[in-house]
Amino acid sequence: MAIDPADGRPWALLPGTLCTGEVFDGFLDALGVARRARTVIELSDPQIEDYADALTAIAPGAIICGFSLGAIVTAHLADRLDAAQFVFFGLNPHADDPAKRDGRLALARDVTRRGGAAALAERLPPLAGPDPERALSQILSMANQTQHLIDAHTAIALSRPGALGALSRVPCPVTLLTGTDDQMAPFALAQDAAQAAPQGRAVALEGLGHYALVEDPAACARALSDAWNAP
Repeated sequence: MAIDPADGRPWALLPGTLCTGEVFDGFLDALGVARRARTVIELSDPQIEDYADALTAIAPGAIICGFSLGAIVTAHLADRLDAAQFVFFGLNPHADDPAKRDGRLALARDVTRRGGAAALAERLPPLAGPDPERALSQILSMANQTQHLIDAHTAIALSRPGALGALSRVPCPVTLLTGTDDQMAPFALAQDAAQAAPQGRAVALEGLGHYALVEDPAACARALSDAWNAP
């Protein structure tokens, strides 16, 4: 379904762990989406169900876009939302791997003790795109701004049951974009989600990683536009 992203329709935006809505800004600027059309839903509550009312209120006619943990929250609720389109970056649609529990809890403790940027910096994979240093600075700045949310982010990640069932009941188009070098949510996971959704499509972002939205927002915008305008 070809659509004009700059047509004024609302966008609901759910950022990831230790991210603000700024993670979407370069991408949406490149698409021509007006600032007034953007609503950021901060992940400040510990359960996926806590976001149902806010998403339901904005969903009719909206494009709902989530990154990483924000994509997870949205995917779990997607079959209940009357959205026009879903766009997911770096989605893992499966239940959390128990082997990751200790690492998630260690990150939360480290964020509380040392701050978001210090805790995240040593855990980040290599960044790609035209200006990795700028991307790193933006990611660490967002981590400091959202360090007070780490307990909620950790609780959501650890308790999620898996979203493939919900995605299988979504009647509108679902576009999943993931970097080919994403080490946190590899492209195969986007393919799993796309196969579950009746109108799902997985798009590979060549040479980009988990933070593709920050690494190369213009490339992300081009990839989404191409997907939306493809036959």
